[in-house]
Amino acid sequence: MEEKKTKNAVVINLQTQKEGTWFTFFYSKIDPSTMDVVYGDPIEGGPRMKIRNPVSFFKERNENRKKESEFVLNKKSRGMQKVVSDVELTPKQQRQENDDFADYVIQDIENFKLDGKIIKCDRKTKIEIMEIPIVAMYVHRCIEILQSEGAVEEKAEGKN
Repeated sequence: MEEKKTKNAVVINLQTQKEGTWFTFFYSKIDPSTMDVVYGDPIEGGPRMKIRNPVSFFKERNENRKKESEFVLNKKSRGMQKVVSDVELTPKQQRQENDDFADYVIQDIENFKLDGKIIKCDRKTKIEIMEIPIVAMYVHRCIEILQSEGAVEEKAEGKN
């Protein structure tokens, strides 16, 4: 059987990102005229964090979240329709989920100081630093980058 080389084909390389990716720290600020977040360049040789894509975290949370259902009148069909929605979290549950999120996405920390002391990569510290706006913006931007790189277009190589 004859082998064909693929010409100009595009392949989507799906990245699972089970392991985190290292990101060098960069500053961010809010532009007062547009209220948009503006991100700076990474600091050369600067501190860095290993960030993991939170898709699995949210998937697991949604599977375990309590649901409530009710029947409502569908005006078009004039029949009753079952509507299912998530039960709203209490403030304590929301806080717990935010803390779990910080612990999940930040896998490792290098060369950061908090109040003059080198940061250890433990749950308590991750939760503390995520309350600092500049760190939260940095982590969320890293997550955006990870999610945009989840499917990378590549030129096809090889056989058809």
